[in-house]
Amino acid sequence: MRNLMYLRNYASTIRELAERGHSVVLFCETEHGKITEEVRSVADGLFARSERVQIRPMPGRTGLWAPFAQQLRVLRDYARYLDPRLAGSTKCAARAESLLYPPLRDLVKGRDGARAWRRARLVSAAARRVEACLPPAGPSLAALRRERPDAVIVTPLVDFNSDQVDLIKAARALGLPCALAVASWDNLTNKGLIQVLPDRLLVWNEAQRDEAAQLHGVPAGQVMVTGAQLFDHWFERQPSRDRATFCRQVGLDPARPFILYTCSSVFIARQEAGFVARWLERLRSHPDPLLREAGVLIRPHPGSAKYAAQWQVPEIAGRDNVAVFPKAGGYPVVESAQADYYDSLYHAAAVFGINTSALLEAGIVGRPTFTLLAPEFAESQEAMVHFKHLTRDGFLHVADDFEGHLEALRRSLAEGPEQDGRIARFVAGFLRPHGLDRPATPLVAEACESLAQLGPARSRPPLAAPLVRLALLPAALWLYFVGSGRNTKKWGPKNRPLARIKTWVAIQLGWVERSESGRRGA
Repeated sequence: MRNLMYLRNYASTIRELAERGHSVVLFCETEHGKITEEVRSVADGLFARSERVQIRPMPGRTGLWAPFAQQLRVLRDYARYLDPRLAGSTKCAARAESLLYPPLRDLVKGRDGARAWRRARLVSAAARRVEACLPPAGPSLAALRRERPDAVIVTPLVDFNSDQVDLIKAARALGLPCALAVASWDNLTNKGLIQVLPDRLLVWNEAQRDEAAQLHGVPAGQVMVTGAQLFDHWFERQPSRDRATFCRQVGLDPARPFILYTCSSVFIARQEAGFVARWLERLRSHPDPLLREAGVLIRPHPGSAKYAAQWQVPEIAGRDNVAVFPKAGGYPVVESAQADYYDSLYHAAAVFGINTSALLEAGIVGRPTFTLLAPEFAESQEAMVHFKHLTRDGFLHVADDFEGHLEALRRSLAEGPEQDGRIARFVAGFLRPHGLDRPATPLVAEACESLAQLGPARSRPPLAAPLVRLALLPAALWLYFVGSGRNTKKWGPKNRPLARIKTWVAIQLGWVERSESGRRGA
């Protein structure tokens, strides 16, 4: 896994595998000391609980071809966002673009959307063939030979410029069964491309199976639907205190219903306080006292602790029956934090958010969910593919303006919990497709175990691989000696050496495409 923060998603699976008698070795990029305190405590508990779980540093690609491989992969990541189906994902495209040298962007950019997408597909296909010609990374090969695993499972893999691609390549070269465990509901639509296909994909639901096929070219038969194991504990949990006690502890009036506002990630909404202040102003001026006097509990996003000061402005902190809890966020992975979070959801009359997985967790608890399509968040709501999942089965109440939003909230507070089953239908289809009463963790563990039954199937480079590498050697050398890991503003489009490299790479990619076409024709 990229880092131990992913224990939030897979700690239950790792424990399950260890309890079944399997040894689990975790390759992680981030050092143990560079994670949040609460996640570190989960990691320490996991390692202390079982000697079968061990951690190793993630092997990274080094050497001559490392910078070239990085840019080749980011080029494909960037190219995928010219797909008309992802046309609205401008924030994701900008994130990929920032990692790609400006002259290389011109390989796929174009003013004509349809023409640019055709060009992007051709460039991506050629880059995929070049990727197949690059040798597996030596450190990854050495690490897998040393550990001698029965199977290799990676997550999230689809990060831009992920070293995990080299683990998949090394596993395939050694004939080791390998899989991608899709970590979250948005991973197949707002991150990078699956650069090298593993033997299996583990996804939450049928919607992700479709995304894997349509957006990443994964055959449906290689996808295993397991459900969302990271939410299993919420299905079994009960509140730790009654509603009146909870309200008094967080600073809300127990006599009034309260709305839980769940903040989104920094990437989705960096500064939400201004929006929330305007929302509170409209809420407090509503003619219906049920809504006007309702409590509001603001839950900062767990990853946004450094922005905690935004909630101390008078327009928020100075209002009656409004509270921020916990004050600086915090991941709900230890018992006390889980109790606080669950009680916040359970005792809320409604849950409001921009675009966050907290809305999924609200559904598990059976609470109605609401959002408002705000202009400042246009790129983070309907423009993002994964947001549309929330509208399935009418699960998320979506309003275009404050008036419609407040009326939906008022009606919900007045009528009480929804009885039409829409919340349960969504949760069953999206989070637990094998049954609401069937935890996903054992299914994920079984899917991992099934990899060993696939048997060895070594992948081999194309016969033309040495010639392709020879043709691209000048570009690899230049990037090795001059390139940097991340693009900065100094790499402008007028940089002549980079422009020459762009031309060279374009010529060589075209040569690879023509040679492959000729071979197919023969």
